[in-house]
Amino acid sequence: MKPLCVAHRGCHWKCFENTSQAFEAAAKGDFYGIEMDIHLTKDKKWIIHHDPDFLSNGKKVVIKDEKFENLRKMSLDNEWNYEAKCPTLEEYLQIVKGSGKRPIIEFKPKNPSFHHIRKALKIIKKYFDLKDVTFIAFYPWPLMKVKLMHPKQDVMLLVEHTHPFLVSWAYKLRWGLDIESFLLTPEINEKFHKKGLKTNAWTVDDKKELNRLCEMGIDLITTNVFDQN
Repeated sequence: MKPLCVAHRGCHWKCFENTSQAFEAAAKGDFYGIEMDIHLTKDKKWIIHHDPDFLSNGKKVVIKDEKFENLRKMSLDNEWNYEAKCPTLEEYLQIVKGSGKRPIIEFKPKNPSFHHIRKALKIIKKYFDLKDVTFIAFYPWPLMKVKLMHPKQDVMLLVEHTHPFLVSWAYKLRWGLDIESFLLTPEINEKFHKKGLKTNAWTVDDKKELNRLCEMGIDLITTNVFDQN
């Protein structure tokens, strides 16, 4: 079975990652979902970027230290040398909604408050039924808060090689597993599937690794290379 493909940070191999241009390129592609990352600004509004900081005109900007409106005016230095800015959550949702693809939303803050999680969900529900959205995070606390508010919500815990013990957390909590590719074994995959839990691997850009994951029947992959074809 071929897994469903998720565009990593939009089509960032064509455009600067986590920008409207990258999301629009992914929207035109043959993907199941479009993944992105959200941070909280100084005035506690959600904005999209992968890292906690970025360069603008050669100057380092720390997202949590700047207000939303100031960040929105700043250009992102990028290798394509075109005008790019941090998108809003609404801009991303509008693009994904128009494409018919699934939003895959990564919470970057370690432990955002219930209030700020609710604010994000309120925005998302303007565009999507929450059953059509997947939330992911490297820290369990944002996902725990989402699940307390919406017990049936689709969430997946991100697991990397530095914290492999989180595989057992995801399993015990009955969450999906979004794991660094080489850590996923047939045994782990089967264990989750027996409980009706989904598995995803990141970041899958190698054909040999894709074939390995296909053989074990993984549900999704996050990728910079492959699509549904």
